[in-house]
Amino acid sequence: MLWKSNTHIYKGVLSFSEHRAPTFTIEPPNKVIFLNSSGESVHCAALGNPRPSITWVLADGTAVQDLPGLRLALANGTLLFLPFMAENYRQDIHASTYRCVASNLVGKISSRDIRIRAGRCAS
Repeated sequence: MLWKSNTHIYKGVLSFSEHRAPTFTIEPPNKVIFLNSSGESVHCAALGNPRPSITWVLADGTAVQDLPGLRLALANGTLLFLPFMAENYRQDIHASTYRCVASNLVGKISSRDIRIRAGRCAS
């Protein structure tokens, strides 16, 4: 979706500010598997005008909340799963489905489902 929203004249030069709906430049894979000893970063990025904000949601659409020591949604669009001890495994975090959402004033897009699976490192 593309349209012209504002017209500006600067020193005799005509310019248009074009608002654009978000489009993914980095869309996460549909499956991410990692070991508890290593953790994992899942990246998501989008372009648009104005610049889209990136948020992460669970399969039911609820916003992902930071859980210190386990999972962080960073401002740059990365969902970070931190290394964890096997006894700290949580199925609702480490074996769950997530989606990346990019939104701005013009529109909103959602990534495909991303299935996260953390395996336990054999010691």
